Amino acid sequence: MLSGVKVGRNEVDVCMLQFVDDTLILCEDSFSNVVTMKAILRGYELTSGLKINFHKSKLAGINVERNDLGCYAKTLNYTQMRVPFKYLGLDVGGNPKKKQLWEPILEKLRARLSAWKEIFLSLARKICLIKLVITTLPLFYISFFKGPESVCKNITSIQRRFL
Repeated sequence: MLSGVKVGRNEVDVCMLQFVDDTLILCEDSFSNVVTMKAILRGYELTSGLKINFHKSKLAGINVERNDLGCYAKTLNYTQMRVPFKYLGLDVGGNPKKKQLWEPILEKLRARLSAWKEIFLSLARKICLIKLVITTLPLFYISFFKGPESVCKNITSIQRRFL
């Protein structure tokens, strides 16, 4: 009953993403989707015995009229968020083609490396550090957005300089 958002070249219908205790619900801009979402969440409360804190929950709309978004937020008893917003350190609603979206991850890489530069590490330990730690930081971003070639080259350059 909840119509999700079409994602990717194959237009896969996505309506929910979950990470630990966070749930991100994605749907098309319609009041019927909002009512359906409220019913799903209320049904979850009744069947699980858990209580959803609607005052802590937030609503953001991408390409949604401001008046409609206000109506949806009031119906769900959510607070409104502005786009772009941060979700697990990722700017949602930002433009992944712009380098400024990627700057926080590049800064994290540089910060991690500056702390390790003072320590004498063997070549094998540096390679393990790059593979296990430094490579995983950008993976979270890249799993959501296709990184611009310049950013990918920058990440590789940071890794090479450390090595």
